[in-house]
Amino acid sequence: MLSSISSSSLARLAVLILTLPACVLGIEAYCHLSGRYAATTYYFLKNAAFSDPTNAVFGDSHVMATSRIPEFSFYGWAGEQPEELNTLTRYLYDATKPGKIILQADPQWFGGYHEKRQKFVTQRNLINRRFPTVLSSAYYWETLRPNIVASGYDVANQIISSAHAQETSPVRSRAAAAEKRWVELYPRQDFNWTWLSPDDRADLTEVRVLEQNPRADFVRSTSAAEFEEAISRLVERGANVCLFRTPVTQEYLKMTSSIPDSRFAEFEGYINKIASRFKLRQVDFRDLPRNFSDQAFANSDHLLDSESIALWPLVARACFDDGRSVDEPRK
Repeated sequence: MLSSISSSSLARLAVLILTLPACVLGIEAYCHLSGRYAATTYYFLKNAAFSDPTNAVFGDSHVMATSRIPEFSFYGWAGEQPEELNTLTRYLYDATKPGKIILQADPQWFGGYHEKRQKFVTQRNLINRRFPTVLSSAYYWETLRPNIVASGYDVANQIISSAHAQETSPVRSRAAAAEKRWVELYPRQDFNWTWLSPDDRADLTEVRVLEQNPRADFVRSTSAAEFEEAISRLVERGANVCLFRTPVTQEYLKMTSSIPDSRFAEFEGYINKIASRFKLRQVDFRDLPRNFSDQAFANSDHLLDSESIALWPLVARACFDDGRSVDEPRK
């Protein structure tokens, strides 16, 4: 009797042992192949885990995760914060030596709209690069059940929307109405920023500038410390780092000096000191041989996709191929 029970238990254990790897492989395949895992969140995580980070571009939604430069990987997340940048550089270059690195050098790294914004790029959410299975990501695990039994959800919407819980003001009310018109027009063929009225563009731009205005005392913030630590790690690992200021409209540029308590100029001083301290080359979009008129933009600080495709090879050449001294300032 005992022998029979023991044999039965061993048989069940053997079946479990044999079945478990098949279940894990099945779940792994499902996470790679299911359309429910096509959202930007999953694409970003898989791109970070399975791409070659030797030559790379880092930033926020101006960068995203689709490469625009041959032999470069792009690691950008909408609304990315310095803490997330630092996590990424630690994650990617633990066992890989960095080569050519382009780092977005924009004021919004320290913008007020980051307050209370949920971080997505965390060690917990990232896929283990040493044992690259998506099931090593807490985000995959936490969305697995909802994705199997119902439509998956995309935390990006939660991250972005939570950052816009701002106080109501006349300009924000007008901008909210203008944004609805923008959302309606944007999907149409050949859309560009000039399709909106000058008043709509002005309201949307003002709100954007206010949100991206660096926070007070940002230079001494933990965010600045994280930003500088990420750069220091790259430089110490031998990277050739170039700082790039991404395109914005002329109206955006003008408003950076006209809003109350503007700290955009303070950021320019800060990033210049960072470049000098680490001996980094700086490239400003205004240095590039391309016209960034309003027709090139989707909104006040994002280029149309066709323009972005044309932009990034120019940035790479300006960063690494023009022979200019890293200490030479922008004209």
